[in-house]
Amino acid sequence: MKNDAGPFCSAWVLIFTVLCALVVPNAGAQSRQPLKVAYSAIGGPQAPFWVAKEAGHFEKNGLQVQMIFIPSGTQVAQAMLSGDLDLAITGGPSVVQAALAGADQVMLTCTVNALAFRVVSSPQIQGPEALKGKKMGISRFGSLTDFAARYILEKWGLKPDRDVTLLQLGGTPETFAALSKGGIDSGILTDLQAYQARKLGFKELIDLGETGLEFCYNGVAASRAYVDKHSEIVRSFIKAHVEGIATFKRNRTFGVEVIKKYARLTDTDQAEYAYEVYAQKYVLRVPAPTVAAIRPILENLGARDPKARQADPARFIEPRFVRELEESGFIKRLYNP
Repeated sequence: MKNDAGPFCSAWVLIFTVLCALVVPNAGAQSRQPLKVAYSAIGGPQAPFWVAKEAGHFEKNGLQVQMIFIPSGTQVAQAMLSGDLDLAITGGPSVVQAALAGADQVMLTCTVNALAFRVVSSPQIQGPEALKGKKMGISRFGSLTDFAARYILEKWGLKPDRDVTLLQLGGTPETFAALSKGGIDSGILTDLQAYQARKLGFKELIDLGETGLEFCYNGVAASRAYVDKHSEIVRSFIKAHVEGIATFKRNRTFGVEVIKKYARLTDTDQAEYAYEVYAQKYVLRVPAPTVAAIRPILENLGARDPKARQADPARFIEPRFVRELEESGFIKRLYNP
């Protein structure tokens, strides 16, 4: 006797299978640890974190990461202090200044260990000496761009705030906008904005990354209290972070596309330029924070803050998570599977 229920049952089996396929990933997502992580600039140094997100490295390591753009390192430090963030992708100066002011923030990595900014000026400025009496744009006082401006002006024999007026404009995109409209004479820009500025005829006075200064420009930061309480979560994040670095360095096409997406670029040449600068030159395979990379920050702050002159650079770093991955051979295997 023919079983007329066969096709009906088969249809329900198919529907049930599809529903299971949809439900299982959602259940997995719900079991991941949610994290709020901010990044404070849009440029090549942030690309490994964007890549880690897009490649699924965070999810693979049990994390559900919400990445939030906050356009200044000082604002990021404040958000961490208030508990609004778990971790941050930010610069060493903001973390050091927050710690000197009483916060317990530390750098867990230094992804870029060079002062990777460009000083860009209007075409009329032919050299550093022509900056005297002019206006230079930075994101905010106390930020990474503020440090960069003060560092290079002093190297050039110019006194910040006296010989050159520093104007805080909110972020590097705002600095680029002010420069392009003639509101300032020069500004501290990332690689992406400097590329755009050069195409418009502006003059690049210096690539600060070429000065040879060892400097904790960018990396993962957290409060020591968070690290102590959630060490396994931090360990998973740093593992995903170094996986993101490896994917960024080894997959040019993917890295360029991720830069285009997060920086909202339509110009592939611009994204490829940023990739070349950071994947091939500045981003470290082993991003351990070092005392040497913190020391110039304290030296610069020491001119205005007596606490900085007396501080131990080791107080501001926590390299153990990166060192664990290095000593276990994990990082080496990412490049030689």
